[in-house]
Amino acid sequence: MDVGLITALLERWRPETHTFHLPFGEATITLQDVSILTGLPVDGDPVTGVDPALTIPEWQALCLRLLGFEPDAHFFDHSRLRIECLDDRYRHFHIADDAPEEMVQQYVRGQVLRLLGGVLLPDTSSNKMKLMFLPLLEDLDFARRLSWGSAVLACLYRAMCRGAYADQSEIGGYLVLLQIWVWERMPTISPLRRQLLEMPSEQQDPDVPFRLDGPLGYRWNVAFNVHHVSTRVARVYRCQLDTLVDTSRRFLWKPYTDGILAILPQMCTVGHDIWTARVPLICFDVVEWHLPDRVLRQFGQIQGIPEQFDTSQGLHRIDRRGRARIDWRIRHAQYIDIWDARRDHIVHGDPILRGRSYTDDYMAWFFSITVRVIGQSQYAVSGYEGESSTVRLLTDSVSELVLDTRRALSTTDEDERIQILREMERTGSGALRAIGVDPHTCAPWYGAVRTPDMSYTPSPYASHMPSPHIPHMSSFDAAQMPPLFHPQMAASSSSYIPQMPSPGTSWPHEILGEKMLCRRAVLPGGEPRIPMATAGSRAPTAVLSPRLFRRWVPSRLVVGPEQFDTS
Repeated sequence: MDVGLITALLERWRPETHTFHLPFGEATITLQDVSILTGLPVDGDPVTGVDPALTIPEWQALCLRLLGFEPDAHFFDHSRLRIECLDDRYRHFHIADDAPEEMVQQYVRGQVLRLLGGVLLPDTSSNKMKLMFLPLLEDLDFARRLSWGSAVLACLYRAMCRGAYADQSEIGGYLVLLQIWVWERMPTISPLRRQLLEMPSEQQDPDVPFRLDGPLGYRWNVAFNVHHVSTRVARVYRCQLDTLVDTSRRFLWKPYTDGILAILPQMCTVGHDIWTARVPLICFDVVEWHLPDRVLRQFGQIQGIPEQFDTSQGLHRIDRRGRARIDWRIRHAQYIDIWDARRDHIVHGDPILRGRSYTDDYMAWFFSITVRVIGQSQYAVSGYEGESSTVRLLTDSVSELVLDTRRALSTTDEDERIQILREMERTGSGALRAIGVDPHTCAPWYGAVRTPDMSYTPSPYASHMPSPHIPHMSSFDAAQMPPLFHPQMAASSSSYIPQMPSPGTSWPHEILGEKMLCRRAVLPGGEPRIPMATAGSRAPTAVLSPRLFRRWVPSRLVVGPEQFDTS
């Protein structure tokens, strides 16, 4: 399980709508994803009933009757059973070919209960499973008619709604489904599979060249090559999601093509007519809404502004605590009625033929209700530091420029228009300064030193180059610049090689202003070095190797490959 990927996704999850807010719109896991990736049935009766509150001896008797063995009392925790109990039972247990039917059914119930409680519907304990599902398995024919896929999706929605809050440190639900969903839709994040489980098809149909003996998610049950992707680093995934764009190479709205659907077993497409049903998903106490009208692009339909909807915080507060022996079929009767009439709640949209996949007003609406960049404008003391702050800065600046442009075009007052244009110039100039570009010439700064009196002088790094235009303080408020975003650290070009000082040479310590981060380097004796100041110091106390040329950009310290001749 890639914890970093799950963390980055939860930061974009909206409990009000059960969708991920990506930079170009909403996306989510739907009944279609559950059917195709897991093969679980989605078209059936809801998984609900009476929540049994039995004593430990009563649970032992029920396990003996339905599972064929009686667990020890220490394996129970009220209405939960430790997973290791079933693991120990079935680790070396084999069914003989001539075994009686009752023994076979008991074995099947045990394996299904282990799958439900430990994989598909786990809680946050990670080592215990709920026994409330066991009575549903007494009649296996009845269990086959239940919509286990919708129950799994309901519990995953509930787990993500709770896990999206900052004070939560644990999460349950079928997170493997979430991870595979990302791998199928985001090629730049997914690892390479070292083995392809798709096999040549026995059919002679050229449109079906391969077949897969299982649901689509089964093909990820192989070893991975992760040399070209990040794993378990939330900061990297956060940056990738912040810079995600709506292209077929970065995000797939429809990864399940007709060719893929053709190679899947029939169980993955049963109930395909309810994949776009706008209905509540039910699993005992859990009721979570399935809202495909917010992600119509995942079904090949044009996305417009969806209806206003709130999944109800009241439903999120309902759980099984203090509600022993309650019949959830009665408690959630209104939602069960909607689910039973699920084919009356199918969402329809116009098909995407060519051009844009959303209406003209959708993006304007979406940008007004979301946060497109999650990454913070701060610096990492160590490790990867992405482009999130750069994206946030430029996104906010361009958005403000667009709004000001509309104001300038709509006003008839010439003085007001001039004032708006001045505000636009200040906004654009501030953004250019922050990324190391001279707002007067629109060219990169080639090194400047900010002295203690807040003026700018040419840097010793650029003493042999023509001095660029340095803005005067009357038109440039350096105090408003973000920390460490000072223009003197912007590199000019790959051909620029700074003059190297002799050992022991002292330069003004105010090269980076109030703060800086640098790597302490131990250089061989006599090798030229560049003295640099650490935060709060008044004399150079650390050095940077002259073999690495560094420049600041708004989100990270870039280490370029420049080789300096120090001979």
